[in-house]
Parts: sequence; C-alpha cells; structure tokens
Amino acid sequence: MTFVISGSASKSLATEIASFEKVQVIEVETKKFPDNEIYVRIPRKLSGKDCVVIQSTPSNDSLLELFFILDALRDEKVSSIVTFVPYLRYSRQDKQFLAGEAISAKTVLRIIDELSDKIFTVNCHFLDEEGMFNYHGVELWNIDVFPLLGEYFKRKFTDIVVIAPDKGSVKYAKKAAGVIGCEFDYLEKKRISCEEVEIKPKKMNVSDKNVVILDDIISSGGTIINAAEILKQQRAKKVMAGCVHGVFSKGIDHLLSTLDEVVATNTIETPVSKVSIAEYAAKKLFKL
Repeated sequence: MTFVISGSASKSLATEIASFEKVQVIEVETKKFPDNEIYVRIPRKLSGKDCVVIQSTPSNDSLLELFFILDALRDEKVSSIVTFVPYLRYSRQDKQFLAGEAISAKTVLRIIDELSDKIFTVNCHFLDEEGMFNYHGVELWNIDVFPLLGEYFKRKFTDIVVIAPDKGSVKYAKKAAGVIGCEFDYLEKKRISCEEVEIKPKKMNVSDKNVVILDDIISSGGTIINAAEILKQQRAKKVMAGCVHGVFSKGIDHLLSTLDEVVATNTIETPVSKVSIAEYAAKKLFKL
C-alpha cells in the first residue's frame, strides 16, 4: 500500500497528486522551537509501506524539514521512499566556478539520495531535458513541465511570441513555442552581480504581439522587468512572464506593476501559481 507524505511546503500539491492516484495523504507534523530548531513527526505507523514524499524546498527550513522527514521514515522501516522535490533548492550551484567553492547541489542531492530509493524533481536548473540523469553518482528523474505553461498561454491568447530573457533560456522558450505554434527569440543579457543584470537592446518582431517572457526560475525579477521594459518600447501589445518556479524573493507586486500578467506553476505555492503540475507529475511518480 502506498501513502503520500506531505511536507509543509507542498500541502496543496501533495493533496492534488494523491487525488489523481486515489491514495491517502499523511501530513507531517512540524513546529519550531523558540530557538528556531525544527521539529518533525510522522503521525502514523508506516512500517513496511511504500511512501511518496512530496516537499518543495523554497527555503533552508523546508530543505531541513525534508531531510528530517526522510530520516524519520527510514527509522520507521518503511518499504520504499520515492522523494519528489518539485523545486530543488541550490540547483543553481551545480558546478564550481572558483577554487574552494562548495558544489551545493551535489551536497543536497547526496543527502536526499542516501535517504531515498528514487528522486524526482521538476525542471532542475542544470538539466535541459526530461528523463533520468546521473549527477555526481546520484540518479535523478527530471520532469519537464514547460509544455504545461505553453498550453496555458495558448488557451488565453493569440498572436503570441515567446521570448527567453537570455540565450541560456532559449531552450525553454523553444519548447513552449512548439506547443503554442508561435515564434520565439531571446534577449542578450549580461550579469553584473548576483542581483543586477543588464539587458542589451535587440530589435525583435514583437509589435502588436502578446509577448510571453519565459524562464525556469523567477527569483528577484530584475531580469524580467528589464526585459519587459525593452519589449514595451518595441510596441508589444501585452508583456507577460511565465516560469516553472516562482521564487519571488522580492515579492510579486513590483512584477505585477510592470507586466500584464505573471504566471507560475505550483512547484512553489504562490498567489500566481495558475498552472498545476499535479496530474502530469502523478503519472510520472506512480508509473515509473
């Protein structure tokens, strides 16, 4: 018998996924002590059961909670653990740029791997395709939901052009544009610091078009805002932004004041999580 184990960061998504497979959801009990240490308890005996743990990691606390959930389940001697991390924190630190840097993605995944039988995530930042990958000895299943974003915009708008905020993200724009059946392009971006970017002017065919800026992660939103301003100068009819992972480290009000619409999936639960990955993820988690 299989149970879905819901961490505190993915309660709605876990419930929705479980509903497609008609399995029971068990919500983990969590609390914080006065010194900010985290307490985790699995409120049911699960010895010999198969478990699917669903916990996104938008914060360090949610990542620690995931580690504690997995270790508690191992202590319970469950039969198997499939770990689904919709948003994998530290995935942007996947390689060493300067001597002595920690490869944080490797560290995180090795810990999860030690406590899991199989690991799934969604549009991992350092993976370009859907499927199973070996990353520093860890087998990781990557689920691609960019087509779901494409379907969302296709239902709502016509005369669409999909724009990537930089050349590195053009692969995402291409996937969504393939679903929509529209053109795609990219902007030229130069990163000045971890929070500051410069978008170089580039002439594109966006006049009187509904433009969708698409990326895997929107964090501070600075890149998206700069791109939107350039596109509006080129007479785009509407400028919208879509992403898989809505981190929104500076909130969303500044984005909504510049863009006509902001759309994210529910890998992280936000006020603009308008695209659900639940049905597609359920098929992957329970069929492999």
